[in-house]
Amino acid sequence: MTAVIRDPVKRFDRLYNFREIGGLKTHDGRRMKSGVLFRSDELSQLSGKDLEKLKQLNLKSICDLRSSGERKSKPDRFPHNQGTNMVHVPIQDISRIDFLKWLAGKSGSIDFNKLIKDFYRRMAFECTAQINQVITLISDERNLPVLIHCKGGKDRTGYISALIQLLVGVPYQTVLEEYMLSNDLIGPRMKKIERYIRWMTLFQISSDRMKPLLEVRREYLDEIYGDILKKYGSVEEYLRVACGLNQRCISNLQQNLLE
Repeated sequence: MTAVIRDPVKRFDRLYNFREIGGLKTHDGRRMKSGVLFRSDELSQLSGKDLEKLKQLNLKSICDLRSSGERKSKPDRFPHNQGTNMVHVPIQDISRIDFLKWLAGKSGSIDFNKLIKDFYRRMAFECTAQINQVITLISDERNLPVLIHCKGGKDRTGYISALIQLLVGVPYQTVLEEYMLSNDLIGPRMKKIERYIRWMTLFQISSDRMKPLLEVRREYLDEIYGDILKKYGSVEEYLRVACGLNQRCISNLQQNLLE
């Protein structure tokens, strides 16, 4: 194991999946800068102490990957008038149709593992404009430091964070360990969500069947990374061809994040 498995930079009262993506070594011996790139779950339940801790990061941008509906139901508590650029890059979570199936008593027909894998494929190959927007944001040093977040901070944020690390040259095994760290940080909270969903579905779904929804798994990242390499040969080529990023943007991002 590498030094990735470590405590988050700061502990929060009501922010459960926060961490810095810094200090990671690259293939060529360089290192990702500290204090530049952060990731977390939603900012809708922040305590007063949490807000003060976030302000200490001097964030220039906060990039919210949640859908418009998610933002409306649970708006961020971070003040929008503090000089921080609030950027909305919506990536729809698993479909409302699937959620309605749970409530309608049709959860027995859902393969949750396949559901999440299909969601990752949609992110990778149908949300390319959103990926372009996030990478472009980070490629401009005036937007840094930046915090990227979604609802749980594990899938949408986890995938894009992995892309960024791979783009700057962090070895895949290190990226995978950083991705899997979400399970350690939000495991206790996911147990509460598990109980709530089971109650909402009249306990038709067993805990084991629900696990794919409530954790990150190596196979999720392995399979989509394998698909990208098979189709494009590298993450950089995927970002150029599929996501429409130019070389200047890619080079600027690498310069901004590496030391």
